[in-house]
Amino acid sequence: MEYRIVNPAGWIARAEPLMRANWAETGFDFDFAPDVGAYQRMHDAGLVFAIAALDGEDLIGYCTAVVGAHLFNPAVLVASHDALFVARKWRGGTVAARLIAAAEAEAKRRGASRFCWHTRAGTGMAAMLERRGYRPADVVVFKEI
Repeated sequence: MEYRIVNPAGWIARAEPLMRANWAETGFDFDFAPDVGAYQRMHDAGLVFAIAALDGEDLIGYCTAVVGAHLFNPAVLVASHDALFVARKWRGGTVAARLIAAAEAEAKRRGASRFCWHTRAGTGMAAMLERRGYRPADVVVFKEI
């Protein structure tokens, strides 16, 4: 198993089947239409990275994250995940945990002192993150306007 830091814009075409599966599981009610140009601009500015989980040459999972200065204090760099997904066949093992650890390490290497993950309460991912030392901090609410 290999965990490789990649440019998300350059990997979208390769990751599209997994991204579509992720989208289907997430349950968003709008079209899947990743903005490759925005990912590229953010990558060029050093604001986003992706980690590809590979079994040989097969992409089996990924994590994308954004790292940037907190707007209330630019001395504090914060990482926030954009997406984390592992193909069903590979769940139940260590792939997700290793993607999380690799994302934390890369964010720290880029100067981040905090990492935020967005997950639905009561899910396996929420429980896994809490076992890794994360604690619930915010509640996200939304409505269609």
